This record gives sequence, C-alpha cells and structure tokens, in this order.
Amino acid sequence: MSEEADTPKRHQRDKLLIAAVTGAVAVLVAVALSIGYAVSVMGGYHRYIQDLGDSLLYARTNDTLEITVDNETSPAYIDDAEWLYKRIERAGMGSPLSELPEGESFAFSFGDGSTLQLFPTTIDEPDGTQAEGAIVCYTRSDGHKFSYDTDLLVYERIEEHCAP
Repeated sequence: MSEEADTPKRHQRDKLLIAAVTGAVAVLVAVALSIGYAVSVMGGYHRYIQDLGDSLLYARTNDTLEITVDNETSPAYIDDAEWLYKRIERAGMGSPLSELPEGESFAFSFGDGSTLQLFPTTIDEPDGTQAEGAIVCYTRSDGHKFSYDTDLLVYERIEEHCAP
C-alpha cells in the first residue's frame, strides 16, 4: 500500500527533474549561441582589419588611393588613409550594422576594388545620453561588407583630417 502512495510523489519528482534538465539545456544552448555569435562577429572584425590593411598596402604600392567627397573623386594622400586606419584599429569594433544610412558620407577607394566609407551618426548610449560617432563600412573587392557604428570615432574630425 505504501508503494501506491509513493508513486504520485515519484511521478512528481520525475516531472521536476525533467523540467530542471530541460531548463538547463535551454540555458546552455542560449549561452552557446551567444558565444558563437560573438566569436563570429569578432572573427569578421579581425578579417576586416586585415583586409583593410591589405587594401592600404595595395594603394600605397600602386598609387591608386582616391577619395570621394560630395560625389567628387580626387587622388588622396596615403598618409591620411593610414592615419584613419590607425584610428579605426585603436577604436576597436563598435556595434555591427546590417544597413547603411542614406546621405552624407565620404569614401576611400583603394584601387583593388575595395572601399572604406564613413557616415556621421548619433549613438544612443546605455545611460540615456547621446554621442557623436561614425558609421564605418568596408567593402572588399568581392562585394562583402563589414559595417558598424562607433562613438570612439567622430565623423567630423575624420572628415576634417582626410577630406581635401
């Protein structure tokens, strides 16, 4: 008789155990997906920095660097692009973007089919304030884009330094 009384308790414990295991597996899957996404984005960022460096080297070697401002293209100074590269590298990766804004921008073309385009932006900070920043978009010669925004680069300062 006591076995019959223990059966509902055992059944209830089994349900709790199944729920706990299911919850733990769900948390592990969520953590694994988050880590996988972060690793993927960081890998993309490091490839972008390497590719941008290769484009700069190509432009320096072949004297093919151009800048486009207000739809007018002219030769650019490699020192300006290298200055910007150092700023981009020091700033690190901001928040990845999937779409670019319309409007004001300027761009470096490296002669190997790749471009570096910059846009002004305002970034909402976690504390509720806003900061001026830049959207950076590098397009490789195969058309693949890597874009992000950052408040560690200010568009107006970059434009002042690089634009003719």
